[in-house]
Amino acid sequence: MEEDLYSIGEMAKLANLSVKTLRYYDQIGLFKPAYVDPKTNYRYYVDSQLFQLDLIQPLKAVNTPLQEIKLAQDLSSNELYDFLSRQELKIQQQIKVLQDAEKSLSHVKKNICFSERYTELNKVIIQEEGESCIVQMRAEGISTQNVMTKSYSQLKRISEATDGFLNNGYGATFSFQNYASAEDILYRHLFIPVLTNKQTASLPTEFEITTIPAGKYALIVYEFNPEAYWESYSKLVDTIVQQQFTVLSDVYELFMPIHYSPRKPESYLVEMKIRIFN
Repeated sequence: MEEDLYSIGEMAKLANLSVKTLRYYDQIGLFKPAYVDPKTNYRYYVDSQLFQLDLIQPLKAVNTPLQEIKLAQDLSSNELYDFLSRQELKIQQQIKVLQDAEKSLSHVKKNICFSERYTELNKVIIQEEGESCIVQMRAEGISTQNVMTKSYSQLKRISEATDGFLNNGYGATFSFQNYASAEDILYRHLFIPVLTNKQTASLPTEFEITTIPAGKYALIVYEFNPEAYWESYSKLVDTIVQQQFTVLSDVYELFMPIHYSPRKPESYLVEMKIRIFN
């Protein structure tokens, strides 16, 4: 039975490929036309050739090099099965990377909306908070004077050494006390949020996984500067003392970037909160 002939333009539409791509496939011997008119040099294809694209197109979609696809065309059934199994594994790995990227972008979106969570800045509020998982490290000699520099460089090592971490926003903890000034505050831990289980698999030994527990918190949000820092902490202390709350945790600080532009001065929103009971 004689098969219908398709011009290169018709085959391009059938296969959802460009004419340029089909010409290139012909040039490298990956997908050649069934017939070339000797007078016009026009390429023609037949229906049965579409089966060849069942191998080419999905492999090309996952960035398999064309030369590898060409070699795969001549493999035995067993060899081709093994080759495709390896490609499937690569696809699964790519899917995981994309899923992690999606979670990271979602986290960035939440950070962008961080300030919208509160109707007012610089005001203490009492609210219930859900549990959040963090990775923390002990803070060595880090105070309010250098938390925005030294802690950043230390935490940055996590995102570089551990696959999947998002280097975006970080936190610190210190003991709840009635300090004389901000200079007296020394941080106990530095932390960053955990986005996926994958991130915790290869943590260096100096880091530990823990949680910020769910519960009732007194918290205040402000734009970071040294004066606002002390003023905000003082408001938090005054509220806890005046309302006779029982303090159940250290003070948690979470620093979030206000913008992501390298062409603007760095600026952060800070959430300072402490778990309470009344």
